[in-house]
Amino acid sequence: MRLTEYRASRLPLPKSGVSNRVPRQRFTFCSEVKGFGVRCTAGGRAYIVQLRWNGRKIRITLGPVGTLPFEGPAHAPGARDLAIAAITAARRGEDPSLAIGQRKQPAGLTIAQLWAAYKQAGYPRLRGIGHKRPTTIRHDASRYKLYIAPRLGSKAVSAIDTAVVRRWLDHIKGRGQRSQCLILLKSLLTFARTRRLAATNAIDIRADKSRQVQTFLTPAQLRALDAACVELIAEQPTRMAGFVALRVLIATGCRTSEVLSAQRRHFDQKQATLLLPTDKNSEDGREVLLSPVAVAALASLPVTSSPYLFLSRAQCGHMTTLQKHADDAFARAGLERARIHDLRHSFASTAVGDGVSLYAVGELLGHRDVHSTQRYSHLARDRKRAALNRVTAALNGEAS
Repeated sequence: MRLTEYRASRLPLPKSGVSNRVPRQRFTFCSEVKGFGVRCTAGGRAYIVQLRWNGRKIRITLGPVGTLPFEGPAHAPGARDLAIAAITAARRGEDPSLAIGQRKQPAGLTIAQLWAAYKQAGYPRLRGIGHKRPTTIRHDASRYKLYIAPRLGSKAVSAIDTAVVRRWLDHIKGRGQRSQCLILLKSLLTFARTRRLAATNAIDIRADKSRQVQTFLTPAQLRALDAACVELIAEQPTRMAGFVALRVLIATGCRTSEVLSAQRRHFDQKQATLLLPTDKNSEDGREVLLSPVAVAALASLPVTSSPYLFLSRAQCGHMTTLQKHADDAFARAGLERARIHDLRHSFASTAVGDGVSLYAVGELLGHRDVHSTQRYSHLARDRKRAALNRVTAALNGEAS
C-alpha cells in the first residue's frame, strides 16, 4: 500500500487487550519507500523507518502521525523525507540517525543545543576523564549565559569560524574575561568534535595567558597573620571557625575549598592528618599532613552534630568563603595587598627557601604534575645562589 498522510491517519489502532493473542502494535509499510512505515499502538500512530545498518536491523521513530507532516519543503522536511534520508545514509555506510538530524536541521547543531548536550553529559572534562568541579561549572554556566548565549547561542556550530569569534570577542570588555570566554567556547567546539555531534572549524585564536599575580609573604608576616587570627578569635568567638580555617591555610598551604569542605571524620588528631576525599587534581583524594599548630587549631573547633568542621552560619552545610575573615585578619596584621590564595604561595616559598625540594613541595601542595610546582623554581635558584655566594666568600677568605 502506498502510504499517504490520509491513509496513515486512518490506520486502525490495536486494542489494549487482556489476551496475549491481541497484538500490542501493528506495522504498515509503504510500497514506494521500502522501510518507511507507520507503527500503530493503543496510544497512537507514529512514522518509523526500518533498515539495516552495521550488519543489524534497526528501527527509528520519526515522529507522531498528525504532528509530523507526511512531506514538507526543504526547510521543514516531513516523515517521508526523513525516511529517505536515513535509508540513503545507511546504504552509504553512514549513521542514519545523524542523517535525520541533518535533514531536520540542515545547518546542524546550534551552540545552544550543544551547550544543552554538554550540560546533559554532566560537564565532562575534555582533558582526561571525569567531570568538572562544581565551582568551575558555576563559572562556566555564568559565562555562557552572559557572553556566549546572547550572541552565539542561535548560530550553528558549523558557522563558528575565526572571523565570527573575533567579532564576538570585540564586544567583551576585559582582557581576562575575553580569554576565559574564548577557552569555554573552544572547549564546547572540542566537545562537539570529539563526540561527533557536529562538524567544527579551526579557531586560529589563542587565549592570553592569565597573569600570575602572586604575593609571597615572609615567615615573619605569616607569623603576624597567625597571631592576628588568634587575637580575633578571642575578640569575636562567634566567628571562630573562619579564623581557624585561615590558621590551617597558613600552616598547610591547602586550597580554601579543600579546608572549608573538610569533615570531622577525616581529621585524625593522633596521626596529625586530614584526609581530603576529593581535591582539585584527583578524585581519589589525598592525605594532608598537619603541623602541631594546625592540629591544635582544628581540635579547638566546637563539636556539633554537623559532619563538617567549618559549619556555615546558617547551620546547614559548610562555609564557602573566608573573604571577610581574611580582610579583617590581613588588616590586623598590616598586610594591605595580600590575597587568601597568597597563603598557598607563601607556604611553598617558605618551604623552598628552607631547602625543601620542589618535588616535596609539590607533594605537600597536592600538585598533579611537576609543571605546577615549577613556578617556585626561581626561589630554589635564589637559595642556591645565596649558598654559592657564601662558598665563594669563604674561598676568597672574605668574612661571611
